[in-house]
Amino acid sequence: MAPPEITPEEQIALDKALYEALEPLAAAVRARETGLPEERMWDADPAQVALSVLATWKAVDAEVKRLTAIAARTAGSYGANYEQLGAAWGITRQGARKKWPEAVDRPAPAEAGDGVDGRA
Repeated sequence: MAPPEITPEEQIALDKALYEALEPLAAAVRARETGLPEERMWDADPAQVALSVLATWKAVDAEVKRLTAIAARTAGSYGANYEQLGAAWGITRQGARKKWPEAVDRPAPAEAGDGVDGRA
């Protein structure tokens, strides 16, 4: 399974949706930082406003990583292996194992004396 390619139109729609989702959070963060009402978010030094937006994108990035790990664990719980997870993300099996080490349940190691030759 190759990572999905998106069309330019889908990219534009995604960008628009992300900016629309980000703006209320950025306004709330900016309001907390400055004490100004959210509707006055843009009434400040442009560099400070841009830095607030950047800090908000960092919070969004962390949340996307958290949700991505949940999706990987969910796929693993339904039987996906690291090769499949890697293919979906566009990385190697080893890369997927490193990125999401708890995503795929590994069989418990056989205990000593549980040999296949019948000896216990």
